[in-house]
Amino acid sequence: MEILAIILAVVILGLGYVVFNLNRKVIKQEEILEYQVGYLRNVSYLIQESKIYVEQLDEKGAFRSDDEVGVFFNFMKEIQETINAYRLPKDYGKTTE
Repeated sequence: MEILAIILAVVILGLGYVVFNLNRKVIKQEEILEYQVGYLRNVSYLIQESKIYVEQLDEKGAFRSDDEVGVFFNFMKEIQETINAYRLPKDYGKTTE
C-alpha cells in the first residue's frame, strides 16, 4: 500500500510540473501574441491614414496624369489600393470573454 501511495505522489508531482510548465509557456505566447496584434493594428492604422491622405490629394485634382508627377501619383494610388487589402478588421485581436 505504501508503494502505491509513493507512485501516486510521484505521478501527481510529475503532472503538476507538466501543468505548471505548460501554463508558463502559454502565458509567454499570449504576451507575444498581444505584442504582434498591437503591431498589426499600428500597421493597419498607418495604411488607413495613408489611404485617407491619398484620397484627399486626389480630390483636389492637383496632380494631372499628363505630367511626370501625375504619372507618379497614379502609381502611388495603385500601390495604396494594393496595400488596402492588408488592413485588419476593426475587432481584430479582441477577446470575447
